[in-house]
Amino acid sequence: MEMAVVEPTTQSQSLPELFPTLATALTRLGFRTPTPIQSASALLSMNNENLLLIAPTGSGKTLAYLLPALAKATATDGTVLVVAPTRELAVQLARDAVSILANLGEQETVQQDMEAAESAVLLAVRGVNPPSSELLDQATVLIGTPGELLQVFEHVKGGKAFLAGDTLGSVVLDEVDVLLPLAPKTLRTNLDQDGVKSDGRENKGNAAENERRRLQEERQKRAHKRKLMALKRSGTELTSDNKQGVTPTERLLRLIASCRIVGSSDNVKHQPPQVIAGSATASRRTLDRLNRAMRVAAAAANSDFALVWANDVVACRPDEDSSVKSTVDAAVDVSSTNLVNEGNATESSASHTIRAVTVPSQVQHRYIVLSKEAALSSEAVLGAVAKATKAMKTQTALLFLCGEFAKSTVKVKAAPKPVPKGSRSSSRRNSQRKYDQKASEVAAKSAGPSVLAESSLLSARKTCDILGQFGIEAKPLHVALGLEQKVKVKDDENVEEPPPFLVTFEGSARGLHFDAVDAVFVVGRPASAASYLHLAGRVGRSSTSEDGSVVIRPGTVVSLCTKGSATELDKWTRQIGGTSLEELVL
Repeated sequence: MEMAVVEPTTQSQSLPELFPTLATALTRLGFRTPTPIQSASALLSMNNENLLLIAPTGSGKTLAYLLPALAKATATDGTVLVVAPTRELAVQLARDAVSILANLGEQETVQQDMEAAESAVLLAVRGVNPPSSELLDQATVLIGTPGELLQVFEHVKGGKAFLAGDTLGSVVLDEVDVLLPLAPKTLRTNLDQDGVKSDGRENKGNAAENERRRLQEERQKRAHKRKLMALKRSGTELTSDNKQGVTPTERLLRLIASCRIVGSSDNVKHQPPQVIAGSATASRRTLDRLNRAMRVAAAAANSDFALVWANDVVACRPDEDSSVKSTVDAAVDVSSTNLVNEGNATESSASHTIRAVTVPSQVQHRYIVLSKEAALSSEAVLGAVAKATKAMKTQTALLFLCGEFAKSTVKVKAAPKPVPKGSRSSSRRNSQRKYDQKASEVAAKSAGPSVLAESSLLSARKTCDILGQFGIEAKPLHVALGLEQKVKVKDDENVEEPPPFLVTFEGSARGLHFDAVDAVFVVGRPASAASYLHLAGRVGRSSTSEDGSVVIRPGTVVSLCTKGSATELDKWTRQIGGTSLEELVL
């Protein structure tokens, strides 16, 4: 089955011309020339097409879905629901929405309009008090993470009314491949399959790596099986194929479908809400997963799909001939996935495939070689970060804690109960112990030492304290965004201006946007090449220059690793279309 992809729209209109109801705000905020994804999707989104936007990190996807949603909401007095995978991203999206809404009026009333806009844009994330029924009744935009949004809709009076009838005009799913994860077997793309050829055969030239990956996949399968059994025992609903639990985002889509049906009547035909999703690393499977979730939601509401969502989601990409685009498009796994198809199949309208986007060529990828001993010491690693900052004359940076530095790798297990020798349980346990020991040996030979002492594990605040000892002013990202309400603010601390260094974790990287970031520091091993892409994507962001043209601001990604780990890192940078990896000698 071929994937439906809509052809990009090509036009030379400016952003204010594409969204005339928001023209004043866009002009005042300096948004004039649309980026390729904004140009490709603007007319389609304003025509209520359900879209999956695929474009490089930093290419303007936020405005590509936020502008049409806000334009329709302000024109029809409707509402917008934005779902984000992390609270940090949700806060940034809320600030973007407030900024646009506050600048719609006269210049003299911006401050007053800012207060009104802050009341019109509500947050539902951990660390922020949930909106009251009164605020929810007056809100235009509700932005949050799936679990917290469900709490609002299910427990706050008037929550379901926010979703009912024609009130809800747009549903935005940012970083949809995180909100609707695929089953474990389909999570990996060719970015993470270095030991497998395109025809599925193993690369015999790297037998040790292939064996390590095979053992890792076996461990993942066993862990996933245990997880499913735990979900069943807890009463959690599983998907129809019994491969994973129903995600909060899927529950949210079902709630939207049911509220819309309940809010309708035989005499009134409500307009279905538009669905706009976005991701830099979406695949065909992501698109299928989203359409399947929407079909299941409609079926759960006992309604026809077309009455709930109007039509399927189709992929939209920037024009291939655009001057601002990534240098290489690496094909991802596009093997077919059957949809739950209650008599309404996704029709093929093009033979295109969704391809993984890459980091722009303006981004440099560098690494600092550490000894095995230094790589296990948080002080040594952060000391190297401080030296690199001074050597590169970095003004602003994001530091991401990954892998072994971001979480404990030492788990204390309860002592096993004594088992008589010769019993089946004893035999099974011995077999499992031998298998795990072999897997550990193979992994150790391939990756080298990776176990940190408990004292070396890093929190965002501890990282900032250590950086402070080296003369680097830093702050945890969630604190800088105002997500920690109990923080004591010093008298001389300017809470409005974040410090030059912000520290957070690998899982918070997606979708974050900060202007003028010079460098990204990667401390620890990222989960995958795709994850490294999102970390690297915090630099090389698109912006509008003084003459109105779209430009990409250069930046540097600095990873701290051993000499052996640099080999794998070099593979990753090549796979995501980055420039060649260079060593940074301090």
